[in-house]
Amino acid sequence: MPEMRKDERGRELFPLVCSAADLAATLLRQYDYFTGVPDSMFRKVLPHLQPYVPMPRENHALALAFGLRLGGKRPCLLIQNSGLGLLGDALFGLHHLYKTGVVMVVTWRGELPWEEPQHHHWGAKTGEFLSVLNVKSFDLQETGLNAVAQAATYAYGKNQPAAILVHRGNVDE
Repeated sequence: MPEMRKDERGRELFPLVCSAADLAATLLRQYDYFTGVPDSMFRKVLPHLQPYVPMPRENHALALAFGLRLGGKRPCLLIQNSGLGLLGDALFGLHHLYKTGVVMVVTWRGELPWEEPQHHHWGAKTGEFLSVLNVKSFDLQETGLNAVAQAATYAYGKNQPAAILVHRGNVDE
């Protein structure tokens, strides 16, 4: 377990890896279109990303990313881990079937005891679920901002889905 830090309310957080502005700048160097379901962990990142199209559901964002990929774009989704449950059919029926890469930046909710109870199940199962979905993951906490380029190289070089995992506290909220 990494050395934890505390927020202004005394709650434990994972180590800070980068600022929201640095994450956004790094994403903008690799991807040219952003979509997803807004998450409070991204509230300081999203204003920096253009174009960003918010979607009501994660599978809608993934379908948009598929169309963008067919049009030659390098899309990036920003979602929280609970949204992975909606992505299975779209991942297998679109991205895996037609071999189109896509990158998802996934907030890993539910790892910390103080987080909302509905997130705890997903917190325990996120890595396992990504494996079941055949999505290669790159952990921001382990590899820093290099995870962004590694995910892009994998997704768009091998035409496979990839995820960048962001733990609570890795980016300033």
